[in-house]
Amino acid sequence: MRALRPLVLVAAALGLWWVLAAPPAHHVVAPAYEIGAPPDAIAAVARAGDDIGRTATRTAFELPGYDDVVLQEARGRAFATAVDGFVWTVDLATGHAERLIDVPLMPAGARAVPGDPDRLLFCAARYGTRRDHPAQAPGLYELLISIPEVREVAIRVPREPAPPGPATASGGRVLAGAAVREVALADLTEANSRPVAFCNDLDVGPGGRYVYFSEPFDYPGASMGPGAVAEAITLARNGRLWRVDRERETIALVAERYTFLDGVLIEPGGQSVLITETPKFRLLRLHVAGPKAGTDEIVWESLPGMPDGLDRDGAGRIWIGLVRMRTPLTTWVHAHPWVKPLLLRLPAALLPVPHDTGILALSPDAATPLYLTAHDGSRVAEIAVVVPGADRLYLPSFALANRGLVTMPYPPGITPPGASAAARRRAARTP
Repeated sequence: MRALRPLVLVAAALGLWWVLAAPPAHHVVAPAYEIGAPPDAIAAVARAGDDIGRTATRTAFELPGYDDVVLQEARGRAFATAVDGFVWTVDLATGHAERLIDVPLMPAGARAVPGDPDRLLFCAARYGTRRDHPAQAPGLYELLISIPEVREVAIRVPREPAPPGPATASGGRVLAGAAVREVALADLTEANSRPVAFCNDLDVGPGGRYVYFSEPFDYPGASMGPGAVAEAITLARNGRLWRVDRERETIALVAERYTFLDGVLIEPGGQSVLITETPKFRLLRLHVAGPKAGTDEIVWESLPGMPDGLDRDGAGRIWIGLVRMRTPLTTWVHAHPWVKPLLLRLPAALLPVPHDTGILALSPDAATPLYLTAHDGSRVAEIAVVVPGADRLYLPSFALANRGLVTMPYPPGITPPGASAAARRRAARTP
């Protein structure tokens, strides 16, 4: 019996830990999700070497880790949404950065307001290590640069559930027609709405009228960074896409039941929106208007890395930040969800998280892969999005240890939008 006592004590301790470390009830593990090998067309454009490690350079060393950057190259400046809770301004000529304004919580995805260089829109979200001021709310905000001043655009969303409807091809749901319920922002109250839980990324349509922003999940205390790990493990369908009509000052739900709906990119014509389901390693197209309204399509799945933010260069090509490259263990875990209750109980520091990151480029219609490179994270970690400039690619990283504005040249075979006609011809001949 004495020999059994240590085993009994260990079993009791493990049982107590299992109960005390249980995740909140809203972390519901989804069924098994099979992720196949990366598509052949994407594997075919993968670079053999590490282009990021070989060619990336860094300036503006004052700048901490940041989630996004808005370029105004003609004015010689850029604006970064940083993990210290400030929007920073960067002088592109001198490579010097300084704080512009302290904004609510942590600024995340950002976009320029078309036709107005003095205004930009950004998401504000909680972050695992960022101070959580009770008077500050997640949501969509506008920054007037010259003052500078921040104004609320949408910090509440309608509480009324969308009418029932069938799932789309991906398992999510896109609302269209009568199912889209526009609600005046001024009419949102405690009774008919709730606070935005997590504004993560956005895009602004032509003319600036429509703004789409993603809400990956909406339970209490939702946050970026460490706060998003559990959602990435469960693969629950909590993600929503919201649309703000700035002309009519309304807001509407346009998509729901997606897994960690993250990056947002409005397609030309405005009838469809590209989104990333980051932990599912896939890119989707949601048809929000036109003859296909209310449907979606899987553009790419089984990607080699977790797709985060989306952007488009001056030639229309699509650039995707692969925040973490996929590992065999990740693939195995999603195919065997019985292990996830254990992972949800472990501290984030003990989880097997890969350091490799990368970038992917697609043709303007997203149908053809153009370029893929992976990086071991030694020069820049957790690439959140690729922001294409006239002659360089900017690589935002929200890693706390990241310092400076990281850029790299356009890879061989992909012509920079700002290149001369002769340079474009030379790049077109590069294998």
